[in-house]
Amino acid sequence: MATNWMVRTEVLTKLYDGTVRALDGVNLSVEQGELLAVMGPSGSGKSTLLHLLGALDRPTSGEVYVAGQRLAEIRDVDAFRSRTVGFVFQLHNLIPTLTARENVEVPMVGRRRQSRAQALLELLGLADRANHRPATLSGGERQRVAIARALANEPQLLLADEPTGNLDSSSGAEVMDAFQRLNQEQGTTVLVVTHDTAVARATRRVVVLRDGKVERDEAVRDPYWHDLQEFKASGLGQSLLEGRVPQAVLGVGLEALLTQLQGVLSAV
Repeated sequence: MATNWMVRTEVLTKLYDGTVRALDGVNLSVEQGELLAVMGPSGSGKSTLLHLLGALDRPTSGEVYVAGQRLAEIRDVDAFRSRTVGFVFQLHNLIPTLTARENVEVPMVGRRRQSRAQALLELLGLADRANHRPATLSGGERQRVAIARALANEPQLLLADEPTGNLDSSSGAEVMDAFQRLNQEQGTTVLVVTHDTAVARATRRVVVLRDGKVERDEAVRDPYWHDLQEFKASGLGQSLLEGRVPQAVLGVGLEALLTQLQGVLSAV
């Protein structure tokens, strides 16, 4: 297997109750050092995919490879996760009685835990908050502490499930800035599951799931590219591509504009 792939799945399928297909034959490759978003409506399989990549669950069929290892062959899954994969979830789950630095130290193995935790907090712009407990931190700061904790044992892959879901737009931007710096400065491969188009725009690649399958897989080109793709997939966008102007917009002076927009959608 090529060593430049951090993640690779082959015909990955996950059934629940023997009939519900959460994932249906997903083939996905992620290179080392990529920063990508996985999007899709609720129930499309986003979180299921993340759990399988992080060895939190097992597939019904198909294969998952992470950092050159076939997950089905790994005996000590806990050891694999602790040294290879870091997790960030929507809820930070920090221990309220511990300081930020102590929270980062919790999963660490080896020596010099305090200095290593402090270095991670500095990397994420939280050096001056190291001795503060979670209740005294902002939402964005708490989530960045959770990111530092996920990096405690220098994982090669960081998996984030709706990490900005409970944050306002400003705090969400702080979290995405942290992911971008980790990706650029440390070379960490980052996969973010999100519903937020602003989060997706902050990555370099977007994979869209629908009904357990990969519907789209595209590079992020500019701030408006993703919006055009979403509109193209909408009912109105599909009507325009088929040469039909919906009755609702007839007679309100939008026909000429929609004709121009039809040409734009055909080109993306």
